[in-house]
Amino acid sequence: MMEKEYEIAKKAYKEYNLNDRYNLTEDMLEYIKQRIEANREEIEKLMKIYKRKYTYDELKNVIDKEIEDEIEYKAQTQITKREDGFIKGKYKVSIGVVAVESYDLLECVKYMIEAVKTRNAVIISDIEYEEKDDKHLIALIINEAYKKFDMKEELIQILPYEECDYEKCDKVICTYDSKNERVKEEDNKKYVYIEDIDLRKEAMREYEELKLEEKEVEFINGNIDEVIDRLNKKISYAVVIYTKDPKKAYKFINLVKSKNVFVNATLANAEEVSISENELLMYKNIMYELKKEFV
Repeated sequence: MMEKEYEIAKKAYKEYNLNDRYNLTEDMLEYIKQRIEANREEIEKLMKIYKRKYTYDELKNVIDKEIEDEIEYKAQTQITKREDGFIKGKYKVSIGVVAVESYDLLECVKYMIEAVKTRNAVIISDIEYEEKDDKHLIALIINEAYKKFDMKEELIQILPYEECDYEKCDKVICTYDSKNERVKEEDNKKYVYIEDIDLRKEAMREYEELKLEEKEVEFINGNIDEVIDRLNKKISYAVVIYTKDPKKAYKFINLVKSKNVFVNATLANAEEVSISENELLMYKNIMYELKKEFV
């Protein structure tokens, strides 16, 4: 995959997941729906040029259905207020940069809309790539909507199949042959990240207790962005950040791809998660202090 396009997708994923504007996704979807209808004539013209087997109305029906279906991103949160002053919860979160290998117009557009709904960045690995076709116009409309709501990057990329490097992606979905699909490798380690040195004593206590239980555990230090990128090379089992900064805690919880992401809380409470029915989402357990808002 072209490095430039991948980096743009990665930045878009981070931007979207850190944006806490109320009803952001709903507002973006409504705007996209309006802009696609406003560009109907141009879309129909391109569909005719590229001899699509669908009508514009069939395309619009797919878009409308995807937009109207439930938004599952963080929608099924299970929250428990514990007696020790911590919140423990489980919800569905985005996966990251997802490559979708396809050629069918409706399939491609479906995943573009799903990218907005699930807060993933999607790269269409197009088997029948054409530089200025109807797929590109719809991707342009979605990316313009993304920027209208104060995000700088492009959530959707379309690349020729032969230029895609799937090793960079967090997941690969193939719409016509499931044998080509793949997910990022899992890591069974537990990680303790000391972001704030003032909390080193608490972090050391956690580390020692995990070692006594003969758990595979590793200390991490460094800049939070570098630590997140390092952790996200695999899907880890459990990580905890020791910090006093709510903004950094929020970033860590939302961007780290792990089954368990805790803030100042013991990883003894980490547990396995079920597989999400939605292929563009994964479950994540979280735990943080009740007195602070990190989610």
